[in-house]
Amino acid sequence: MAFQITYRRLAVVNMLHSFYLDKEGSNYYSLSQEDQEFRLADLLMDNRYNLMDDVSITPTPATEKILKGQRIVYRRTSTGIVLGVASTPAPDGGLTTAVPLDGQLRLQFLIRLKNASLVSRSNLRINPVFPSVYYFTNDDTTSGKAFPSLSSAVQPITDGRTYEMGETAIVNGNVSQAIARTTSAATGWINTDDFHYINEYDRILLPLKFPYTFDQQGIEQATFTLLRGEDEIKALPFQQTGGLQDALLDFTGTPDGIYTLKIAGSNNYSRSYTVYLHAKLYQRDAWGVLDLVMRPADTAFQLIDADGLLILPAAPVFELRFASRATYWKYYLQKGDTPGADSNWDEISPAPPGIRKVIISKQPYPLMQSYRKVSYAAVSLPNPDGELISRQGDLICSEILLPKMKL
Repeated sequence: MAFQITYRRLAVVNMLHSFYLDKEGSNYYSLSQEDQEFRLADLLMDNRYNLMDDVSITPTPATEKILKGQRIVYRRTSTGIVLGVASTPAPDGGLTTAVPLDGQLRLQFLIRLKNASLVSRSNLRINPVFPSVYYFTNDDTTSGKAFPSLSSAVQPITDGRTYEMGETAIVNGNVSQAIARTTSAATGWINTDDFHYINEYDRILLPLKFPYTFDQQGIEQATFTLLRGEDEIKALPFQQTGGLQDALLDFTGTPDGIYTLKIAGSNNYSRSYTVYLHAKLYQRDAWGVLDLVMRPADTAFQLIDADGLLILPAAPVFELRFASRATYWKYYLQKGDTPGADSNWDEISPAPPGIRKVIISKQPYPLMQSYRKVSYAAVSLPNPDGELISRQGDLICSEILLPKMKL
């Protein structure tokens, strides 16, 4: 007698990037669901959505064993991963899994980047204070998520903390984005739409022993206090004449979990971070971790319901949303005619040897695969590919060499 095994989708996780999906004047997430699907399908058909060429998503060794034992299959797709599970009919037209799934069962995957240009093109902090990795989950370990995004909510600004250009925070009650490096709510911010992109509040996963890099000079004394709720778990004092540059924090023996790490130091230095300490889940070579639990409290994020049945009519489709990095565009004019002035651009002097002129835009532009119309003195300019970025004071720039410019 032959037996047929039917596999049904358990969950889908798509990785979406504005670099590919946005067009000038048309943000992907401002489109209707139908138009979003059409735009993505069009890019895939033309082989112009290549994000997954730069990313690998693999189950942890522990999850590999779970997948086999629970008859769950994992497959890469052109936009992420899909999980399928062996299923059997249940009463009232439902579907249950062939092997019962515990509601608290977790499937964990390591996300690694294969191309450094993905970081350059993405709105991600360049110089983090911790060697932490991004942590994405469908449960309430992280808060403020809005389905289908797995990213944490943007948090209120902390005055004194250094925000890089591109970082987001709630400033004066509005979700805002830094247009230059800033430490204050008073300057360097513009209001922005909240599309629940990957942000710095997702970068929380750390081992039990890790370094901290001070983002301010002249801190000769600092105490790091690890808290769970209001309970102090451990305090680590440091001091250095002339100022601390970094500190090696050792929380060995601390149980895995979410904590608040508060830092109080000289010169009114004060910082507070949410950290997820985990002895095994953190991997130094990983960019992030995807952690899916079968039945979290929020029903929108569940893979199975309270009765252990699969979610019908369709499995949940989660999203990891990369925002494009916005940069000031900086052109090096090497040869040819030198155009006159343009009020939309600044000139940087002196120009480096062998360069006739250096110009930089007065406003940042999001990096896109699609062409953006940009001109200087009525001369159309090529767009940067996003691979080469630099710092100009408090600004992040894309650099473009123009060997010859003809008017």
